[in-house]
Amino acid sequence: MALRAQWRRTGRRFGISAVALAVAVNTLAAPVYAQVSGRHAVLVIDANTGRIITQSSADDLRYPASLAKLMTLYIVFELIEQGRLSYRTKIRFSANAVAAQPSKLDVEEGTEISLIDAIKALITKSCNDVAVAVAEHIAGSEARFAQMMTQKARQLGMHATIYRNASGLPDPEQVTTARDMLTLALRLQDDFPQHYPLFATRTFTYNGVTYRNHNTMLFSYEGSDGLKTGYTRASGFNLVASVRRGRKHVVGAVFGGATASLRNAAMRTYLNIGLMKASNEKTRRPAPRLIAQAKGPPPIVAAPAPQPAQRPVLQASPPRVVEIARVRPVLVAGAPPPPHNPTLHASTDGIEALLARAAPNPAPPQPIATGSAPARPLPSAFQIQVGAFQSQTEAERQLASIRQRAGALLTNRSAVTHAFKHGDKVFYRARYAGFEAQAAATGACTELKRLSIDCLVMKAE
Repeated sequence: MALRAQWRRTGRRFGISAVALAVAVNTLAAPVYAQVSGRHAVLVIDANTGRIITQSSADDLRYPASLAKLMTLYIVFELIEQGRLSYRTKIRFSANAVAAQPSKLDVEEGTEISLIDAIKALITKSCNDVAVAVAEHIAGSEARFAQMMTQKARQLGMHATIYRNASGLPDPEQVTTARDMLTLALRLQDDFPQHYPLFATRTFTYNGVTYRNHNTMLFSYEGSDGLKTGYTRASGFNLVASVRRGRKHVVGAVFGGATASLRNAAMRTYLNIGLMKASNEKTRRPAPRLIAQAKGPPPIVAAPAPQPAQRPVLQASPPRVVEIARVRPVLVAGAPPPPHNPTLHASTDGIEALLARAAPNPAPPQPIATGSAPARPLPSAFQIQVGAFQSQTEAERQLASIRQRAGALLTNRSAVTHAFKHGDKVFYRARYAGFEAQAAATGACTELKRLSIDCLVMKAE
């Protein structure tokens, strides 16, 4: 409540409206959905310790806009470290790349630029044509590169993020959260200390034209060292920013500003609070690097084979440290979709809440047969649902992860998945069965929520 009041006070001061949350509950006959009005989300952490300083709607789905380029750059830096790319690699612009919507470098088809210029163009001018060209060079197509981006997000612990393109241009299925964006920001800093200083680039000159970095915090806020801005009509003005003063290090994400200046004003306020509360001692342990050092051919033409989910970015040590990349709540809702498309589809945890908004009278999801039959649930009248996923493997992985965290709470409860079809897409509900009484299921769900694992109680199917 204190945080919500603080957000309202900040909103009145900087012209940012508060986030209103309304939850419709029906635990007996239908899933429980949460709907959030507004686009605002905030998360600020002490990067030295991993402690959360301020948060609001940090796990609600939002459109990333050009913050998507942070993952594009992560993959670029990873391939440089593997020896598959170098700063001197030439990036060629296809007809598809030059047709990208602004902001863009606006070059002709067939133009080639060095990768270091492409990186600076992405960081400063946020060029969408450059993002497409880089994606095509690495993966052969932007669609395949987006699959790589989503896969990498899972490896880094970004459980809610889905990428559909390399630039962040509007796509109703491309979603993220403030928590996931800070997870990525910390991994960029931890994994690529030799490349991360590029995010502090203030200007970039190409063909005699000098472009100023869209992240004006670099010019106006002492200690700023990057990262990235983003804007679409649907997302509002977004920013992920990092600041270091003395031995203190604070990183923040703000989504949904009404204007760039109001977004920056809010970010400055939150960073000021963060710097006052931040520690001078670094105790957070970076997550293990995922990349290999073996050299290979410069381009790759397909996403690498799926890897097991990695440990979250932030560790639960010392006491009171809150993990950034934690289990996604099911009760989430996306930012308002673009005016031309009233439906927000997403293929991640919380998918059913988003699909429920597809139409005034949506057709009920149709159960379908899966390739391998899920484990038969224990006889029960009620189940606890902890997510809905695009693949059965991901659903089962989430169930195993939650069981490990919950310990004895889920003893003698069966982990089951239920496939359902919406349109031409298949999704998988992840549930725990074996509850004869609704009260028992509700009590277990309450305990899960105390572990920061949101859930809902359902009638057994």
